[in-house]
Amino acid sequence: MNLNDSKLFCELKNGSSDAFEQLYVAYKTPALKFCFSLLKDMDEAECMVQDVFMQLWIKRAKLNTQANFQSYLFSCLRNRAYDHFKKIRRSELAIDNLSRKIETLQRVNEEVDDTLKIESLQKAVEELPTSRKAIVKLRYEGGKSYKEIADHLNISSNTVKNQLIKAKHYLRSHVDISLVICMLIPLKSFFE
Repeated sequence: MNLNDSKLFCELKNGSSDAFEQLYVAYKTPALKFCFSLLKDMDEAECMVQDVFMQLWIKRAKLNTQANFQSYLFSCLRNRAYDHFKKIRRSELAIDNLSRKIETLQRVNEEVDDTLKIESLQKAVEELPTSRKAIVKLRYEGGKSYKEIADHLNISSNTVKNQLIKAKHYLRSHVDISLVICMLIPLKSFFE
């Protein structure tokens, strides 16, 4: 630190706005370059330099003028940059945590919604006439073919087909359409 900086630093502590201005003019550009090298964001670097110089002015009476002004200034800037990075990290962690909570809530809501849909489908199947319900269960729970159902119930394959069509029409009118479509694929979980 040159003698002039040391003198200006002491005058700043004593409240000299002229000393503050001279230090600001002398160190603003190097301080900006230093902050930019850490932050990689010129706007944020400018704000940080302004904040640190403002704090120097506000807390001027408490300054340790035995220290080298340049070292003191760059230590303040470095510490402010580290605090900035910690704040960003905390924000990122908070956002990640919130995202995980939202995903969990969405998953729970989907599971509850799926459970309600399945229960609705099961209830609608239970409301079918006995013979139609048996055909639906054999087809979708048991995975049986039309012929296997016909042989098992001692009816024609055409009757099985007609009963399944009637069951699907009934279910479409009483249950969410997406569940009825799902019935086209054998899914044991609907009936378990």
